[in-house]
Amino acid sequence: MATTVVAETSWKDKIKNVVVLVEENRSFDTFAGGLTYSSNIDGLVDRRFCNPANVSDPKSVYVCARPIANNVAPDDPNHGISGVNMQVLSTYHPDEAAVDAGYEKENMMGFVTEQGSTYETVNITRAAEVINYYAQDHVRVFAAMAENFVLFDRWFAAVVYITSGTSHGHGRNDDAFNVAALPQRSIFQQLSENGVEWINYQNSTTQPMLNPTTGFNPDSLFYNWTYTSGAWKTNIKPIADFYADAAAGTLPAFTYINPECCSYDSFHPPSPITTGEGFIKGIYEALRASPQWNETLFVLTFDEHGGFGDHVPPPVGVPAGDDLTYTELSPDGKNMTFNFERLGVRVPTLHKGMNNGGEYTHTSIAAFIAELWDLDNLTPRTEWSSTFEHLITDEFRNNTPVTLPNPEPF
Repeated sequence: MATTVVAETSWKDKIKNVVVLVEENRSFDTFAGGLTYSSNIDGLVDRRFCNPANVSDPKSVYVCARPIANNVAPDDPNHGISGVNMQVLSTYHPDEAAVDAGYEKENMMGFVTEQGSTYETVNITRAAEVINYYAQDHVRVFAAMAENFVLFDRWFAAVVYITSGTSHGHGRNDDAFNVAALPQRSIFQQLSENGVEWINYQNSTTQPMLNPTTGFNPDSLFYNWTYTSGAWKTNIKPIADFYADAAAGTLPAFTYINPECCSYDSFHPPSPITTGEGFIKGIYEALRASPQWNETLFVLTFDEHGGFGDHVPPPVGVPAGDDLTYTELSPDGKNMTFNFERLGVRVPTLHKGMNNGGEYTHTSIAAFIAELWDLDNLTPRTEWSSTFEHLITDEFRNNTPVTLPNPEPF
């Protein structure tokens, strides 16, 4: 007698579309540290997080984080690598300071010091904005999404690594990003090589023109392949097309969304928090109403902490994407070299699923995509990164919110 074998349904069979929205420049503590719907969130509720005004002065006054962050940040904190060294390690030169017991560990105590130095101010109230955070009522859209889906509170930034697993030795957004000069293989190239359709939707007042005077390019156009292959003409579309494609049920297998940079909906100072929340609300509700919703994985993250404070030290000793290093002149006039073996500061990240656990970084997205569509790992960092398919539930939820709260001025 013949036996019929029914194969177990794989999590891969449930996901036909992946949508990734990357906002800008907010740390986990700043944006999500005030969430109160769960006591398990590793944020700032019931936690005292303080920095000295001057980390090099043993008698310095301390300033503590409060849930009074402004809707529009008055300053854009330093988020260059030497500045992050000061924020995380209280020194611009951790290699030189390693012998000093006070600098051996990432103490996360230099945010206010760096802010005061960057803006040459002794106004502690102004400098303290770098560690202040938002109350839950100030991020109503994000809070509703976090409560209904997965909030990662151990997700660490890696900036350009999010789309290629390496920055190819770049430590800042130099002109190479404006003229499609990054030579490494990206997820966009990888997907095209494997016949997986993708679109990079962008919300910009300028179209990508490969000219530094026209504004910042969408992420897929950082890479030379996107230009030389012609994909920049076929696979980069305005955000209006995203809403139309979502409504029609014609989103590609992989959707990558860039907000504008950097004045109104990206969260990057001086973008208002309320405007950025409105943008997230529109993206989510378009997906929720789409015929593709049942088979869509949605990930919302932030590209980096943007210099804003966080109390959790990022992991060190992780694989770099390659053997390239980056050197820049620190504010003290001395060179600093970075080997990319430390992750960035935590950023708030959401995932359409339930339950949480583990430690993640931006290359977790590329690693997950490699698992989903049976692709190779782009770099050693991608291969090392945790993936999150175990967070995908076996049952479809039909009670997810159709609409999200409206942002309210504060």
